[in-house]
Amino acid sequence: MNVDSVLDVGYRLAALAGVTLVALLTSAVVEELRRPRDLPPYPGGRRPLPFIGHRLLLPSVKSWITFRKWNEESPIVAFWNGSTPTILIGNGQIAVDLMEKRSQKYSSRPRFVVAGDLLTENRTILFAPYGEQWRGYRRALHLATMNKSVDSYKPIFEAEGKSLAVNLLNDPDDFYQLIYRYTASSVVAVAYGRRVKDTNTDVAYKRLQANLEFLIRINVPGAQWHETIPALKYLPASLNPIKCLALQFRQQGRANAAALVEEVRRKMALGIAPHSFARQMLEQRDKFPYLEDFEFNGTMGSLFGAGVDTTSATLHSLIMAMAVHPEAQRKVHEEMERVVGDARSPGWEDEEDLPYLRAVIIESMRWRPVAILGGTAHASTEDDVYEYGGKSYFIPKGSIILAPLWSIHMDPTVYGNPDAFIPERFLDGRAYPGAAQHNHSSFGWGRRVCPGAYFAERSLYLTSARLLWGFKFIATELIDTSMETGYTDGFNCRPRPFRCRIEPRNDEVRQTILREGAEAAEYLAPFEVSLDEPVKV
Repeated sequence: MNVDSVLDVGYRLAALAGVTLVALLTSAVVEELRRPRDLPPYPGGRRPLPFIGHRLLLPSVKSWITFRKWNEESPIVAFWNGSTPTILIGNGQIAVDLMEKRSQKYSSRPRFVVAGDLLTENRTILFAPYGEQWRGYRRALHLATMNKSVDSYKPIFEAEGKSLAVNLLNDPDDFYQLIYRYTASSVVAVAYGRRVKDTNTDVAYKRLQANLEFLIRINVPGAQWHETIPALKYLPASLNPIKCLALQFRQQGRANAAALVEEVRRKMALGIAPHSFARQMLEQRDKFPYLEDFEFNGTMGSLFGAGVDTTSATLHSLIMAMAVHPEAQRKVHEEMERVVGDARSPGWEDEEDLPYLRAVIIESMRWRPVAILGGTAHASTEDDVYEYGGKSYFIPKGSIILAPLWSIHMDPTVYGNPDAFIPERFLDGRAYPGAAQHNHSSFGWGRRVCPGAYFAERSLYLTSARLLWGFKFIATELIDTSMETGYTDGFNCRPRPFRCRIEPRNDEVRQTILREGAEAAEYLAPFEVSLDEPVKV
């Protein structure tokens, strides 16, 4: 190749680079001009960068800490992740105003490339956009979560809770894992009529848990570049590790759900299937013709995703709170002595007479919320204008609406001294402005409120009541209660394992726990029956 040819190639490449640069700059200018000018304020007043927006401001871990700082500057903030605006809400009243009072505009879901498009194909109640498909999923789940159905599972909750109490007597140092096993077993017993006796050997449980942990890790703002640049999902799986994982977990999750439902079907044919959600669904399969088999099977699995991690993490935080706040624990014990006594454990019928216990539970959920980011984000389906603080803010159609509980529950204008654990704040019957229900917002808002809220409340009350009736929780070393260092990261967060001494309140309580535990074991025996030919998962 001669010199002229080399120069010609060089000129062509330079011209191509120049045209590309001009095209990119033009695109960036057009993108900037299209951004609405009357959005809520940007974090720190920083304007978005071309193409990626504020992506570089989003931390890779514990984004809710950064979000709280932004919300301390303004209770409503806008930031861009790529070409999509996110409206960040740090005040409960704003969350209620938008997602409840204007729920017809704010009940859909944004696009989730990894968790939605790849992992679930958006064919679950969590990720389906608002519409007939989503309503169909909710109708199916309603079979398990309506009050009458939840009440029918009361014996399971009670028996599993009594079994947990015996386990804590026998091995109090392993309380962290015992509580997780208890919540997993309770939910799996309700969902499929089978127990989880050992989280290390139960294959079906381990696969349910692996899928849940993957979802918790990826469903976080700023965690995946795929959410900033959706076109990345089209890269082949061989060059796209997160896509490869998502597709593997999709296949594994659906196979596992199908095997669990098939196990229930076979037990029904043998007449040995205990009462469960899966049994109810199979008995009424003809009522859900719109559900394909994998959607039908996944409905039961959604109980695991919604109930296990959240309930166990709340119980861990409750125990932590009692260990580091002995005065609050003393008041609960005094109330238990007065209302319940030592010869029996508390039941549902005692709840109205245990106001301090209820206040402790609510304060635990406010003080250390599990769904730290406020649950899965909502999306707006219409342009809207919201007035706050004497200003009008434009919220464009397609915006992501995110309301982190770490901002809302720590709002000092609503909860005085918010970082302190003060159950008494919920004893005077005061209604806190903007709290969606029960003076906290842990179950979400509007039409996307957690459909299993009653399920979760009943389970959490029964277990909390039994634990605080039966045991003393005593800090033996400094416990790190900080959300920054003492809690995990992810879509949900929980306390990192910590140590405390656990002992029965007195000897009569110990004897009651043992007696009730023996009765519970007899009730739970049918949930432990294995088939001669185990279902392969």
